[in-house]
Amino acid sequence: MFPSRFGAIAAATALFSFTSLSSASAQSVEQIVSSELGHSFGLWGPLAFDADGVFVRSNTVSLQGARYGSIPVDLVSMQMRPLGDSVYEISSIEMPTDVLNPDGSGVQASEWRFQGEWNDAIKGYQTLDYKIADLRMTTPNGGRYTADEVVMRADENGYSLRLSNLAGSGGKRPTLESDPDTSFALSIDTIIYEGRWTGSAAGAPYASLGRSFDLRFLQARSEGGDSLLASTLEHLENLYLPASSSFTDLQISGLEAYFGPQKLKIKLDSFSLPASSEGEQLKTQMVNVVFEGLDINRREDFASMKRGSVNVDLDGANVEAFSMALASLFKSAEAGANWSVLADILLFFDRIGVEGSAEGLVFALPDRLFSISMQNAQGALGLTDMRLDGGFITLRGQADGIDLQAIETPLGVEPDPIVIPGIVPVLGGRLIRFDPLSQSLVPNEFEGTVEVTGLPMANLRQTLASLPRSGSVQEPSVLMRSMIGGALGMVTPFLIQPPQVNVTDTQVIADDYSMSLTGQHQVMPIPPLFGFGRFTASVEGMSKVEARANATTEAALAAAGEDAQGLADYGRRIAGWAKRLRDLGTASSADEHTYVLELTQFGEIELNGAPLNQQ
Repeated sequence: MFPSRFGAIAAATALFSFTSLSSASAQSVEQIVSSELGHSFGLWGPLAFDADGVFVRSNTVSLQGARYGSIPVDLVSMQMRPLGDSVYEISSIEMPTDVLNPDGSGVQASEWRFQGEWNDAIKGYQTLDYKIADLRMTTPNGGRYTADEVVMRADENGYSLRLSNLAGSGGKRPTLESDPDTSFALSIDTIIYEGRWTGSAAGAPYASLGRSFDLRFLQARSEGGDSLLASTLEHLENLYLPASSSFTDLQISGLEAYFGPQKLKIKLDSFSLPASSEGEQLKTQMVNVVFEGLDINRREDFASMKRGSVNVDLDGANVEAFSMALASLFKSAEAGANWSVLADILLFFDRIGVEGSAEGLVFALPDRLFSISMQNAQGALGLTDMRLDGGFITLRGQADGIDLQAIETPLGVEPDPIVIPGIVPVLGGRLIRFDPLSQSLVPNEFEGTVEVTGLPMANLRQTLASLPRSGSVQEPSVLMRSMIGGALGMVTPFLIQPPQVNVTDTQVIADDYSMSLTGQHQVMPIPPLFGFGRFTASVEGMSKVEARANATTEAALAAAGEDAQGLADYGRRIAGWAKRLRDLGTASSADEHTYVLELTQFGEIELNGAPLNQQ
């Protein structure tokens, strides 16, 4: 049916005699349609068609050798009527609703239609009404993709996209144990994506969506950074920068995925990503990510989270300056170019706030001996006054319900031991066991705050301006003088206005011990300590740690098992470590000791008033 109809259209097109004006018009339309082939969220709607050629007769546009991906789809045609000023009225005529190819591939749908007004000046729909129902696609290699419904609405101020019961599968599961697993599967209950804009050109929201999800944009990564960056900047310049306000929201529910080569399974109950922006040159922005019911399994490794969220707030973001600075990094440095562009990137906002939280977090450590879980975990990062001298950074973390559990090792599988280089000399080579002693050393609760004040941010750009970009200076002597001057310039702001680091509200609680820490450090760009400061720590429970370690040693020797000597040595080392730490402190109660660590202006380190090397 379709080949014969397409041949008739092709023959009629070849015999049709155009006037010079209509030929020019047809050629223009042909160029427009050809440029949109392979473009997701383009002229043909959310799904991208490709073709061997384009035929135009009057207001009818047909694709020759049309295909979706690797699936031949026979005749695809639409009506494209010019309205003036690069605007066209579009409506579908023939869409692939019943295609079955000799190679087993095909497309079926109970409904597939679209109509709207296309603005070719910005490559976007001013209005669009698009719908597919009961879509079923099969690729030549046996892949299957289905969707109960694909619906899109667009107007001059925004768009909405809804997909329901989306699924895809392909590859091949192994029939023999030695066969590779190339299978994959994906299913999603619903995807809802919508956005609204004000203060931008008609059709720009749809055009922006097209640039964001265009396969050609995604494939630009393989063409190098310049191509990808150019596509990103085009997106900013055509929509994001002109818009005085915008709001987008992505909702996903019921996601399940499997990737055979990695034995990877992912399950996600729900995911949401609302984002908003407001302002002209300096914008206020918000991004909020929330997901629930996350489970990830990869062979023996696993991770899960009952609920998680990340909030990002920006104030005074100069997106245009940021994009221009970023673009310059991807270009060859011109004569005299310097690194002030890095400051333009770092200082493109007045304030940034990032907050994250997790509930019911569980994951396996890479050694697959232990798993660690947390009932609640929270973290926050705040940066303020980033364009001024006196920048302020706050970092805060908190977690409770921390628990360490052994993982049952499958019979015949020898898991890799934990290796922690930083404490190898202390613990005799490696940690290889899970026992009550090891579990008691893991904190059950943690919280802490670190503040950095007085950062000389405003001087940063001037300082970086003294450092030449690579390739911008050809004369070695000039380059050397510039580098020396730049090195001195990096020190100067910290001498004029040195920042300060404060540690407050920091506390760790474990089964047998607890610790609190407060203090401050005045940063100076002078080695060896790069400043001076004073920190006070209080530790309670070292006697309990020592007693548990000694009991572990005695129990190991009494059991006389295969690794009795190793476990006994491990217990002795922990006991010795606890005793040594207790002896270094100043007793403030029966089992609480205080430690005052001071970094002096003379480059010395003192513990409780005595040089550390004498302890």
